[in-house]
Amino acid sequence: MPFTPFHMGAALIVKPAFKRYFSVMTFGIAQVAMDIEPGIRMATGIDVLHGPTHTILGALAIAFLVTLIAPSICNLVLTKWNKEMTFYARPWLVSPGLVSKTAVITGAFFGTFSHVALDSLMHLDIHPLSPFSQANPLTGLITHDGVYQACTIAGAVGILVWPIIKWFDHARKTADNDLAPKSMKVDIRKGAAALWVKELRFTWLGVLLLSVVPAVLNGAAVLSIGVLVFAVLVVFPAVIVGPWIAKGSARRNLRRLSILLAVPCLTLAYVGEVDKRIPENALPLTQAIESFQRETGHYPESLDNLLPKHLAELPEVRFSVSQPSITYRVTDGKPYLSIPSAMGDMFAIYEFNFETGVWAHYD
Repeated sequence: MPFTPFHMGAALIVKPAFKRYFSVMTFGIAQVAMDIEPGIRMATGIDVLHGPTHTILGALAIAFLVTLIAPSICNLVLTKWNKEMTFYARPWLVSPGLVSKTAVITGAFFGTFSHVALDSLMHLDIHPLSPFSQANPLTGLITHDGVYQACTIAGAVGILVWPIIKWFDHARKTADNDLAPKSMKVDIRKGAAALWVKELRFTWLGVLLLSVVPAVLNGAAVLSIGVLVFAVLVVFPAVIVGPWIAKGSARRNLRRLSILLAVPCLTLAYVGEVDKRIPENALPLTQAIESFQRETGHYPESLDNLLPKHLAELPEVRFSVSQPSITYRVTDGKPYLSIPSAMGDMFAIYEFNFETGVWAHYD
């Protein structure tokens, strides 16, 4: 599953058990590294997306490279994270010290090997034992949707359990040291800019990078949905339990929750409008294909055959910076044309029926 957050479910369910001996950030870096090859293949139009990197040997090599580059990235993020948590008076979320070598190694190797294993369950072009064997013993053991559902459930459980364990660990250490948590006072004189911008700048940055930017770049909706899930499963419970953790935290979390709900919802509304207009925007393409067929008596073998006589250039089917990959082929004289749905990303498509001249949407 190239370029999706679902792999992170495996890391989030493992983190509560391994705690500081496992780095979620290193795991995430490993996922990005593993999907560089499929990304290049997608960009260059190669049908086979998974090559040498999605093998056991490839996973070993990439894990080793990740262990070299991850510490500097993780420590930079951890330093920023600890400053933010200290600023928001969340000592129980502060990470003690820098990321350890053990955490980096486990995160890197578990990240690459779990990536190969999960993708092997779904994709026929993966040969994890290559070059020694072209067999894939994992194919078909779990359905495609089953893998996504398992990863989603694992991620949700991990997101809920991890903060709870962190809180109880901090509470136990505080009790052992006979330290009482200090009360937090809310400065009611703070202006709207401080309350909604300065105090929540990390939230604004996260929602911008995870929701707005992907929608503008390629009209993607899956990350916005992920932000909404995070808001409901994590931030909403924090609003409820906030008064028992620190005075004033419930109001701040309520503001954070409103941002995490409002911005992705507006983004999804935009993506939904983009999605509705895909068939309309693709009309010049379907007309050019049918014009080519009427003129020559057969359908074009590729979309390049339409240029420049029947079509000056391929139309922009989405209102976004990056355009989706349009799938077109001719099999036994019958054309097939599909475009990924903006709301469904890679999980849903618009397919054109040349006999009826109607677009159909498939999840």
